[in-house]
Amino acid sequence: MQLGREILARELRRRRLDLPDESRQVEAAAQLSLAGGPDAVFESLGRGDVPIGQVIRALFPERTTEELDVPTPSAFGRVMDRIRLGRGVKVQGMAGLVVRYAQCCQPVPGDKVTGFVTQGRGISIHRVDCPNLLTMPQETDRRVEIDWQSVEGEVFMVRLAVDGEDRRGLYADLLEAVSGTGTNIKQADLSSRDGAMFGNVVVEVEHSSHLAKVIRVMRRVKGVVRVERHEAVPREQA
Repeated sequence: MQLGREILARELRRRRLDLPDESRQVEAAAQLSLAGGPDAVFESLGRGDVPIGQVIRALFPERTTEELDVPTPSAFGRVMDRIRLGRGVKVQGMAGLVVRYAQCCQPVPGDKVTGFVTQGRGISIHRVDCPNLLTMPQETDRRVEIDWQSVEGEVFMVRLAVDGEDRRGLYADLLEAVSGTGTNIKQADLSSRDGAMFGNVVVEVEHSSHLAKVIRVMRRVKGVVRVERHEAVPREQA
């Protein structure tokens, strides 16, 4: 319900509209066939079960589609919208908000991310360059802006793909380089064949700067040719 309230408040601000009184909210819930009044509307909206556009049309039945469309802002208007709307839905500090960090792109604080409201499973957070976003339903009503504040001590697992030229001591040097940054190694799956080294290393990082440091020291190890974030994880369904 709290997430639904956030989404509705944001979209009303974008349309320069005020939330109608409770009686109209009750009528809107009935029109949407939601038993439970306004709270049921907020909950369904937060779960992604009902599109925001449908909710707004139910709240303002007397207005035309053109009146309910989001106005196209001027350059100045876009700046003002950023100020007026704030930085988006806050992930940290929102009690009861169900948030999942997508395993397909494994985002960390500091990445450019977007939230996708999944059906009955809260918000799934993806990096904006995640290829799986292209295969998800394209309703803009299910996308939410994210203000992802990192919390001290919170860590995120990231899988790194590693390739290189095999040599004696390469594995030990690679893992020692990672450990030297104070980073915990959760898993290392490295193999050698025909003089080549390849595999994955799963590390725990606090934010994107921490991750960048880990990648940087790994690339400096003699024999390492490539270190990149691993993307080949089965896509989760929204």
